[in-house]
Amino acid sequence: MLDTDERVINLKNDWMFKAFMTNLKSRKVVSSVISEITGIDKEELFYATYISGEEISKRNPNQKKQATDMTIRINDHMQVIVEMNQYYQKHILIKNGMYALSKIVETTTSNHQYSNVILINFDNYNYYQTKEPILTFRVQDKEGHIEFENYISYHIILENCENSTYNVGKEIKKFAKLLKEKKTINELLDFYKGDEEYMSVVRTVKELSTDPEFAGYYDLEEKHRQQIADAKETGMDEATHSIAKKMLQDGINIDAISKYTDLSIEEIEKLKEEN
Repeated sequence: MLDTDERVINLKNDWMFKAFMTNLKSRKVVSSVISEITGIDKEELFYATYISGEEISKRNPNQKKQATDMTIRINDHMQVIVEMNQYYQKHILIKNGMYALSKIVETTTSNHQYSNVILINFDNYNYYQTKEPILTFRVQDKEGHIEFENYISYHIILENCENSTYNVGKEIKKFAKLLKEKKTINELLDFYKGDEEYMSVVRTVKELSTDPEFAGYYDLEEKHRQQIADAKETGMDEATHSIAKKMLQDGINIDAISKYTDLSIEEIEKLKEEN
C-alpha cells in the first residue's frame, strides 16, 4: 500500500492519471495544458465537465465495453478525449482514433450537426521516431482531402517535450516533465515548492496515494505492469498469459488487460473461458 511519502509515484499509471486529471484541484494545470495544445480558451476548459473512464457506445450488441481515459465535455458540440499511452501496444493508435470517431457519431444531434472531437494522446514512447514534440493528424482520403473537418488528433511525445532544445509551449513542457519523472511525494513537494498550481496537483496525488482503496488498485496495476514488462523482456508468452489470467481474477477489465499485455481482446476472452 502507498502508506508513506517515500514511495515513488508513477503518474502515468492509469488509475493515478485518470484520478488526478479529473480532480478539481488539478483543474488549473490541466486546463492550461489542454488550452496550449488545442487553442481552446483556458477558462472554458476550466468550467467544462471532466469524466474519468467514460464508456463508448457499443456499435453492436456483442461489442465489449470500452472507455476513454478522460473526456472533457465543453458543450453539446465540443469535447476533448485524453489518453495516457504509457506503453506502446498493437493497434493502440487505431483504437484511440476509433474512440474519438465513435464519439462524433454518438453525439450527432437531431439536425445532423456533428460534435467536434479532439483526441489528445500523451505518448510515453516515440513510435514515429520524430524529434517533434507534438504531432497533429487529420483523417484524409486517398487524394489527401480531409474527411472529418470536426476531428483532429494530437500526439504529445513526452520525451521530446521534456528536451529543452525542442520548440514546445511552456505549459506542455512543464506537464510532460511532471508525467515523465518518477518521484516520491516528498520529492514532488520539494520540487514544486512555490508553484501553487502544481503544488495543488501534488497534494491531490498525495491524497490519492494515501487512500486505502485507491492505493490497492494502484499497487495492483503496478505489480501486474512490472510482471508483464519482465515477461516481455524474456519473451515469455506463457508468463504473459498467466499474468493476464491473474488480472482477470483480480477484476481488471479486458480492455485494460489488452492495453497492458499487447494481447488481443479475442486472446483474453479465450483465457477468461479457461479460468
